[in-house]
Amino acid sequence: MPLYRCTVLNALGEKQHLTRQAGDEVSLRAELKKDKFYPMKVTLIKEKKKSEFFAVSSKVKPDEVIGFLRQFSVMVKAGIPIGDSINSLRQQKYTTPFKNVLQAVYFDIESGVLLSEAFAKHPKVFPRFFISMVAIGEASGSLDRVLASMADYYENDRKIKKKAKSSMVYPVLLLVMVFAVLLFVTLFVLPQFESTINELGGDVPKITRILMDISQFMQDYIFIILPILAVLLLAVFLFFKTKKGEYVKDFLLFHMPLIGKVQQNLITSRFSKAFVILLGSGMNMVDCLENLKRMLGNAVFSQKFSYTIEEVKRGRRIAPSLAATGLFPTMLTEMIDVGEKSGNIEEVLTSTSSYFDECVESSIAKAIAALEPMMILILGAIVAVVILSVLLPMMSLMNTI
Repeated sequence: MPLYRCTVLNALGEKQHLTRQAGDEVSLRAELKKDKFYPMKVTLIKEKKKSEFFAVSSKVKPDEVIGFLRQFSVMVKAGIPIGDSINSLRQQKYTTPFKNVLQAVYFDIESGVLLSEAFAKHPKVFPRFFISMVAIGEASGSLDRVLASMADYYENDRKIKKKAKSSMVYPVLLLVMVFAVLLFVTLFVLPQFESTINELGGDVPKITRILMDISQFMQDYIFIILPILAVLLLAVFLFFKTKKGEYVKDFLLFHMPLIGKVQQNLITSRFSKAFVILLGSGMNMVDCLENLKRMLGNAVFSQKFSYTIEEVKRGRRIAPSLAATGLFPTMLTEMIDVGEKSGNIEEVLTSTSSYFDECVESSIAKAIAALEPMMILILGAIVAVVILSVLLPMMSLMNTI
């Protein structure tokens, strides 16, 4: 719907400037008169229409959202109206997808929509947890503090995820190299070597024969194997997108020997920081826990966390309810227990949240330290098998000469 900038006179004869959406100028003037405004000047605001395809298909960078929240919180704290703040921020040098989002949010606000409702229309950029916090900030009049807290929260969360991803680069590359070497030897080296052995009349050892049979099978059926693998990978990917598949994926991640500890520490760190923000917003305990359940990021955790919520609703304390689930480290439940008894859970969690951040980095480092030698051993074993499959026939040929 087109957006117009209007200069009007109100019922007291005072000049005002408004921004409104309407189907056309005639209907806009009619609406203004209905609202007891006399339109003096109406100007169509020409906005460049951004491609909806790029707005949907392109991802918004986390750094952009964090920077936007910091600037937005400063402007709101300074007393600048929300609509004017968004209008100013959307003109900055953000990427096209994020500019499109801010433009849509601005139009919604100018149409009278609440900020939280405007953000809720873009769930790929603004998660439900963030939208809930904005709604609390609007209701309590502490929007600037909420925005600043959320900027800190998402910046810390991004750093942790970035650390985890960067730490996994070397093991993944090593694994890819292992399979690439094995595939190259199987498809290109062994077939040539087999023909040479047959021509010279040498004996083929069992280990070499097994590898040659695998090589021959892959050559004969490669055009069947590749489509089947592609279909299987697609099926697994689509399955993990379902609710049941998400639970299975999170269950596997949580119970893997090395990755499970990293997952637990990541969620514990996220839980403690989000809990502090929610408690500081003045939300009651049950609502805090309901919001925490939605942002844990793991279906297994969320399902078990429901037990804690039900127990708290029955009047039981948080610490023993959390401890009964077995989801979080003992230290967290003990600290919450201390906070409950002293009446300052928020202060206790604030002082210990940095410790859980260190636990995340420590668990990631331990996982990588354990994965690297395992990958090297696997690669060494594959190389040893390949060398033996080549050397043994050569030794056999030398004995026949």
